[in-house]
Amino acid sequence: MTESMRQERGSTEAEREADCETQRPENAHARTIEKMIEAAPAFRPEATVAELVEEFAISEHRMPAFLALYARGEAALPAVREGFGHANWHVRRWCALFADNFADGETLRALVPLLRDPKRQVRLWAVHSLACETCKDGPNPIDAIPLLIERIELDESIKVRRQAVAMLAEHRAPDARVLPAFERIVAEETDRKLVNHARRGIDRYAREGLR
Repeated sequence: MTESMRQERGSTEAEREADCETQRPENAHARTIEKMIEAAPAFRPEATVAELVEEFAISEHRMPAFLALYARGEAALPAVREGFGHANWHVRRWCALFADNFADGETLRALVPLLRDPKRQVRLWAVHSLACETCKDGPNPIDAIPLLIERIELDESIKVRRQAVAMLAEHRAPDARVLPAFERIVAEETDRKLVNHARRGIDRYAREGLR
């Protein structure tokens, strides 16, 4: 995630990072963000968190606003939750990205409707933020398994489907509900990345004795 934040170039970089090709050490991205905050000039220090959320609508302000919000921590969450319903999809997307850093039950529950957002880039980050456990300090307080299986089966975007499969393949606690989805993908799908993520999940689940 942090690479896409350093080099914001529309949706492509964020999607590349969100694809989760490799596991990252837990909290490594948080340490990187904290270093970025220390190195960055102050951005609108007088602004409210709601005003900083609005800055996500402006391309060149997105990264500075993200860092400024991150520095304010959980105090930013009410405004971020409001941002999930913003008319500008860039705001929704960056609010979904911000939610990746917090295992806050209210925020993650509020994020669920974005799984069906009309914009693929928003759905991609909603999937990631709901399911990525390496980006959060605590356990996920909601059951993301059926939500991700739904995206695997119904989403029109291959990138969103890949992301959901990758998240489930690396889920902290393997869940037998996922195996039928993995097996169907391997048997029926032709997308190489999708199939590879599913095979990795099946292999991992076998090692855990769940096959």
